[in-house]
Amino acid sequence: MRVPMISRVIAAAVAALFVTGTANAQGAIELRGGANVPTFDIADVAKAGGSFGVGLSTKVSERLWLIGDFDFGTHANKTSGGPDITVNHYIAKLGYELGKRAESPLTVVLNAGIGAMSFGIDGGDTYTYPAINVGAKLIYRVNDRFSLVASPQGDIAFTKEAELGTTNAWVWPFAAGFRITY
Repeated sequence: MRVPMISRVIAAAVAALFVTGTANAQGAIELRGGANVPTFDIADVAKAGGSFGVGLSTKVSERLWLIGDFDFGTHANKTSGGPDITVNHYIAKLGYELGKRAESPLTVVLNAGIGAMSFGIDGGDTYTYPAINVGAKLIYRVNDRFSLVASPQGDIAFTKEAELGTTNAWVWPFAAGFRITY
């Protein structure tokens, strides 16, 4: 299977974020599980389904984060006997950490970004489209290296109606998991 050009560009951009970070930059990796919820036209054919995700983050200033999030989900087809649909999200983001009290274990990071989403039909074609994202990360620090994280996101792919039956596909990854800071 050929990797679409937009996916290669996004992967290179995310890699560059982490390679070019300063020596003093704080980094984190997240592992998440949850549900991807389709809405609007795409919800006519796809049910909400389970997902898992991984995130890489680099803190580049007191409040600014560079984030690469990757979420992978499977949706049952709403049509009788139709094939399952796989939706993968590849998003590079800029995150802004809201102010907090030093003694508080809770951190909130608002994020927005661009990337791509791939839609694959079991036994059929896979289509990849440009996408945008907005969301947040709610991080509860357990200790200096380990945190719990909830990650509500909203992703919109700019699709082709002839391929997916809509010009935009809205899929909302809602996930929770853990975050390791290094």
